[in-house]
Amino acid sequence: MLKELRDEKILLSLREVSELLGISYEKARFFTYEKNMQVRIGRRILIHRKKLEKWINDQVK
Repeated sequence: MLKELRDEKILLSLREVSELLGISYEKARFFTYEKNMQVRIGRRILIHRKKLEKWINDQVK
Protein backbone atom coordinates (compact mmCIF):
# COMPACT_ATOMS: atom_id res chain seq x y z
CA MET A 1 0.00 0.00 0.00
CA LEU A 2 2.80 2.46 0.81
CA LYS A 3 4.36 1.81 -2.58
CA GLU A 4 1.04 2.64 -4.30
CA LEU A 5 0.82 5.92 -2.39
CA ARG A 6 4.35 6.85 -3.41
CA ASP A 7 3.66 6.04 -7.07
CA GLU A 8 0.71 8.43 -7.30
CA LYS A 9 1.59 11.97 -6.27
CA ILE A 10 -1.01 13.90 -4.31
CA LEU A 11 0.36 17.28 -5.36
CA LEU A 12 1.61 18.28 -8.81
CA SER A 13 3.87 21.16 -9.76
CA LEU A 14 2.58 23.87 -12.04
CA ARG A 15 5.05 22.67 -14.67
CA GLU A 16 3.55 19.15 -14.53
CA VAL A 17 0.01 20.52 -14.80
CA SER A 18 0.89 22.71 -17.77
CA GLU A 19 2.46 19.72 -19.55
CA LEU A 20 -0.48 17.43 -18.74
CA LEU A 21 -3.06 19.92 -19.99
CA GLY A 22 -0.98 21.24 -22.89
CA ILE A 23 -1.21 24.85 -21.74
CA SER A 24 1.38 27.44 -20.78
CA TYR A 25 2.80 27.73 -17.28
CA GLU A 26 1.09 31.10 -16.75
CA LYS A 27 -2.31 29.80 -17.88
CA ALA A 28 -1.94 26.81 -15.56
CA ARG A 29 -1.06 29.15 -12.70
CA PHE A 30 -4.03 31.45 -13.32
CA PHE A 31 -6.47 28.58 -13.97
CA THR A 32 -5.56 26.63 -10.84
CA TYR A 33 -5.72 29.78 -8.72
CA GLU A 34 -9.14 30.63 -10.13
CA LYS A 35 -10.46 27.10 -9.44
CA ASN A 36 -8.96 27.01 -5.91
CA MET A 37 -6.68 24.02 -6.60
CA GLN A 38 -3.45 25.55 -5.35
CA VAL A 39 -1.63 24.53 -2.18
CA ARG A 40 1.29 26.67 -1.01
CA ILE A 41 4.20 25.09 0.78
CA GLY A 42 6.68 27.83 1.50
CA ARG A 43 7.24 29.60 -1.81
CA ARG A 44 6.21 26.60 -3.88
CA ILE A 45 2.80 26.45 -5.52
CA LEU A 46 1.51 22.91 -5.89
CA ILE A 47 -1.75 21.66 -7.36
CA HIS A 48 -4.06 19.19 -5.64
CA ARG A 49 -4.30 16.26 -8.07
CA LYS A 50 -7.78 15.06 -6.99
CA LYS A 51 -9.29 18.54 -7.48
CA LEU A 52 -7.76 18.74 -10.95
CA GLU A 53 -9.05 15.28 -11.85
CA LYS A 54 -12.53 16.15 -10.53
CA TRP A 55 -12.62 19.35 -12.59
CA ILE A 56 -11.60 17.43 -15.73
CA ASN A 57 -14.26 14.75 -15.11
CA ASP A 58 -16.92 17.43 -14.55
CA GLN A 59 -16.03 19.00 -17.91
CA VAL A 60 -16.50 15.71 -19.75
CA LYS A 61 -20.03 15.08 -18.46
